[in-house]
Amino acid sequence: MRSFNPLDDYLFSQYMASEGMESKLKSFINAVILEDDDSIDSIDIIANKMIAGEIKGKKTCILDLRSESPDGRHFIIEVQNQNQYYFKRRSLLYLAKEFSNSAKEGKLNELKPHILINILSYKFCEDDIYKQKFNILGNTDNCLYSKYLTIYNINIIAFRKIKKDLNNPLHRWMIFFDIESSNELIKKVIEMDEDIKSADARFNELLSDEEAFHDYQMRQLAIMELEGELSYREEKGKIEGEIKGKKEGIKEEKMEIAISMLKKGLDLNLISEITNLPISKLQALNSK
Repeated sequence: MRSFNPLDDYLFSQYMASEGMESKLKSFINAVILEDDDSIDSIDIIANKMIAGEIKGKKTCILDLRSESPDGRHFIIEVQNQNQYYFKRRSLLYLAKEFSNSAKEGKLNELKPHILINILSYKFCEDDIYKQKFNILGNTDNCLYSKYLTIYNINIIAFRKIKKDLNNPLHRWMIFFDIESSNELIKKVIEMDEDIKSADARFNELLSDEEAFHDYQMRQLAIMELEGELSYREEKGKIEGEIKGKKEGIKEEKMEIAISMLKKGLDLNLISEITNLPISKLQALNSK
């Protein structure tokens, strides 16, 4: 098994969404949508932003990947390694904003179909379905209202429990992305799939770069330290009986940790990921 997580947002953005990797990104998108929609022939990256903050003098980032196919479909990919209280709402808000922005000057005929692909590394639903498609406006009495807003959740945890089909291109990509995949299985999918082979070469090239590798390690260290601090404060409150009401006490502790992170200049998205506090709350704290 790999010792480094291919779904770390920093690594993923570099080996899957950097310039020159468009054909590999296209291959993954087609693997997700092929059963439900027409495949895409090519893809252009609209934005691959590194929303940065400082961690121990080094940069961290949150992936903002948006791309467009020649037929006008917009694809948004987000890697989510931890559950968040407002994850579903945030996904809907993000998708709705991007959809709204696609109509220049409010012209309805210029609205573009938007597809959000979430790659999740935590248990999302009780049914353990590894690929779920959600139409925001779906079928009623066999009448399709709209195909303009779609969300796919691709779940690594659920995928681990099913029988793998190496002839399925999405299964091959999931095996490649999963940090718990065996080296033998990864080798098989690399030999079978030229796009995954190229992605793997870029992944290994990135890990051999001293500066990029150091950035990755520093980000992982900072996340572990922040998670450890939060766990320690919660456990301390339980043991000493200092928390008046479990939920309210934990909330106060998270606020204190968030304020400490903000003072260190960490990125709002990363703070939200660690504390599960909404971005709007963090923005309010940051403005004080």
